[in-house]
Amino acid sequence: MRIAFPMFTFGRTGGEKIISKLANAACRRGHDVTLLVPETNGAHGWDTIANIQKVSSLPVVRRLPLVKTLARSFPLSMGLRGFDAIVANYAPTCLPVKMAGGEKVKRYYLVQHDETIFFSPLSFDYWVTRLSYAAFEENRVFVVSKWLQDIVRRRGGPQPILLSPGIDHASFYPRNRTAHSGKHVMVLARDEKWKGLRVFVDAMESVRKEVEDVKIIAAGRTREPLKTSCPIEYVRPSDNELARLYSSCDAYVLPSIIEGLGAPPLEAMACGGAVITTDCLGTRDFAVNEVNSLVVPPEDSAALSQAIVRVLTDDALSRELRKNGPGTAAPWTYERMESIFLRTLESG
Repeated sequence: MRIAFPMFTFGRTGGEKIISKLANAACRRGHDVTLLVPETNGAHGWDTIANIQKVSSLPVVRRLPLVKTLARSFPLSMGLRGFDAIVANYAPTCLPVKMAGGEKVKRYYLVQHDETIFFSPLSFDYWVTRLSYAAFEENRVFVVSKWLQDIVRRRGGPQPILLSPGIDHASFYPRNRTAHSGKHVMVLARDEKWKGLRVFVDAMESVRKEVEDVKIIAAGRTREPLKTSCPIEYVRPSDNELARLYSSCDAYVLPSIIEGLGAPPLEAMACGGAVITTDCLGTRDFAVNEVNSLVVPPEDSAALSQAIVRVLTDDALSRELRKNGPGTAAPWTYERMESIFLRTLESG
């Protein structure tokens, strides 16, 4: 089977990692898989054994979002000819997928977030996203979490197939904790507003008043340094280094306002980390308050600071969260995710 994934970008996001895993699994099964990527895309993100086909955008003068979307969509739709199955994976790619010719083509949609949050309600892309769920047939829509199943149904789409993502258990498993002075609180540093970094920084200002010698370990990159009075160390770790941080830091915090799923807390649980997460919808599939994590309301810096202080000062609680995390994360495998995806494509 010839399978295509039309991409508007191919970088290093968690969603693009899932796509590369699914594409690689299909290749290993013997399918001919192609990722269609804009020629302006820089270095590719995750390793893939799929074909990479560069696609040119139409030349445009005005850089309005509508014009940019259409300038990408028409060339993509032309490049999608001749495939047996096409997997839309970002709402604006639904347009070229539906435009692609051939009555026998099987069209699928992989939903990894409520992507309306990315766009203004007045924008073309917003309404493409709102209407995209209803454009696909039964057994042709995948979602990565249960709350996204509800979103798709409420917006007129079919009953979606739950495609719970996996994590890399070869990298993320409990490590020996590295000794350090004081208390280390880890967060993944991302600029997007819905990642909740502002709330996290506010919470840490309160934590510092109650816990001596506390330090932030920020993994990743932001456009500007975080504005905080707490000592902070920025790191760009490999997966193995990230696993050691999950295991060694005194707390891992996910402060997001909303997440399609939220794989990093699962990675931290797999490593035996003490996890604090907001109730950002996607994490409801695995986060159980007071059992494998502490769960607090989104955008509530006071509740988040209280939870962080509890984990940093209550050794019994910390041990309980660390003990229960690996068992929670164990079923979340790439093999399970890939099996559901391939079974659906091959039987659809």
